[in-house]
Amino acid sequence: MRIVTYNFLRAGSLKRCGHWSRVIRNLKPDLVLAQECRPPQSSPRERFRHDDHDAFAWQPAGSRDWGSGLLGRSVSLIPIAIPDFDGWVVGGEIRNTSWSARHLIVFSIHGPVGERGYIRTMHGILDRIAPLRDRAELVLGGDFNVAVGYRQACEQIRILRSERDVLDRLTKEFNLVSCWQAANPGRRLAQTLRWMGNPSAPYHCDGIFVPRSWLPRLKSCRVVRGSRWSKLSDHNPVLADFEAAIEN
Repeated sequence: MRIVTYNFLRAGSLKRCGHWSRVIRNLKPDLVLAQECRPPQSSPRERFRHDDHDAFAWQPAGSRDWGSGLLGRSVSLIPIAIPDFDGWVVGGEIRNTSWSARHLIVFSIHGPVGERGYIRTMHGILDRIAPLRDRAELVLGGDFNVAVGYRQACEQIRILRSERDVLDRLTKEFNLVSCWQAANPGRRLAQTLRWMGNPSAPYHCDGIFVPRSWLPRLKSCRVVRGSRWSKLSDHNPVLADFEAAIEN
């Protein structure tokens, strides 16, 4: 099983196109959590089309022509709305799959700044997702716009205490773990965002969080790099690879 999260950067353009095709062709994911995207059929020069056996959900973020999306290959999806965050948080319950021994709920998240800043807004999103945590296993992924891993004291960018509080909440209240940090223990956080104001700074705001019980199945998690990816977006895809699916 493979999960990919990727921010397309304002849904691409005539010159920056083919995000969906490149993700599907090169990374071969079972589950794609996309942000700042459009549906494939509405994306410039996009040839990829999901078929009738796939699950796809997408909503625009406010009045923007881009939003967040979720694509699951050969599964079905029952959408779950997250009040006040339409288009920023998109997903639902995934069925007809052996990816999880229990019911599985997945959300593609793009953290908006909101009225009180990214961190307080992220807590607001988690407040609305929290009632679902006992109902099913949760997978959360996307561009959180806050650090999605604990930083070491020697790292170039310092983690804020308020960012640590978000991570602590995901760990303790939701019993979720960062795939990248679990698969790369002791390493400095890899860069997932090449912010235009400082493209060399190792911002690590894109990630995938899965139940702690999935850790024995986690084979690897990496940030996908390369010049072709860099031309498509200022974010890099994050790919988590798991052992064969659990039999129900």
